[in-house]
Amino acid sequence: MEGGAEEKYFWTIQSNDRPGMISSDQFCGPTSCNYNNNNMSSSTERADERKQRRMISNRESARRSRMRKQKHVKELCSQLLRLCTQKHELEEKLRVLMESQQRLLQENANLKQQASAFRQILRDMELEQQLITQF
Repeated sequence: MEGGAEEKYFWTIQSNDRPGMISSDQFCGPTSCNYNNNNMSSSTERADERKQRRMISNRESARRSRMRKQKHVKELCSQLLRLCTQKHELEEKLRVLMESQQRLLQENANLKQQASAFRQILRDMELEQQLITQF
């Protein structure tokens, strides 16, 4: 190895059936080694193409993700508006029902007073009737 370059070796079977080593330069002729250089640049180009396709795919995936997020946010805003409207409607119904309850409680109290007053009148009349019948 000269100048820091690595030399590759390949195992071969020699005529006496013993393995031997030959260098890549001996194994690969000038044409084969050029093919390897072309093959490496082709491999690099394929890797670059795969990287480019992956980048495009990732961008498209991110775009779809943003679209889904935007749709979800719109749905949440719509739901929030609907729930706020429903809350106000229910608050109004509650207010009306509470006013009605207060009126009914007041009316019930008035009726109880009237009933008590009528019972008192009835007792007084019964006492009067007893006095009249005794004389």
